[in-house]
Amino acid sequence: MEIPYHGRAIINEYFDGVEIAIPVKRNWLLVAFLPIWLGGWSFGFFFAVTMLFSSAAGGADLFVFFWLCIWTAGGFFAAATWWWNVAGKEIITVSQGVLTIVKKGSIAKTKSYDLNEAQNFRAEEDFSDDFAFGGRRRRGLTLPWNVPSEGTIRFDYGMETVRFGDKLHKPEGEYILQRLRSKRLIK
Repeated sequence: MEIPYHGRAIINEYFDGVEIAIPVKRNWLLVAFLPIWLGGWSFGFFFAVTMLFSSAAGGADLFVFFWLCIWTAGGFFAAATWWWNVAGKEIITVSQGVLTIVKKGSIAKTKSYDLNEAQNFRAEEDFSDDFAFGGRRRRGLTLPWNVPSEGTIRFDYGMETVRFGDKLHKPEGEYILQRLRSKRLIK
């Protein structure tokens, strides 16, 4: 017999608000592959640093320096992606007329929204192709810098749509919204 899904969100209610913690839906392929890739990356990094500081490089110093900068940036993003997939979580706090979205374990910045300006809260699942290319989102790959733009729970804020609760199922998103409405925190 199939066990019912109870959701990922952890909801803590306080006297003046609600805190919702949503652990990232892990991509186990990335969790397993990136440490191996970073091991190979570190060999290239140390080889380039050794080459840059040795006198044998000659005229290649400038090329090695620029290559090392790009290589370092790639390693940083790979490590940040791995960390987001291992320990990342969204923390949504709704209190005192403000909704705040914090991405723990991410390089994305914290965002706060005035609930007086927020309208049309709803839960909608994304029906985009998980591994599509050519301009469409790649929902199968959870990267630490694109998380704030995706999510099942949405609301209109001015002329933009704000999303959070990445990869939640629609019933869980509706349940979270119902809990927020029952405390009269959102309309």
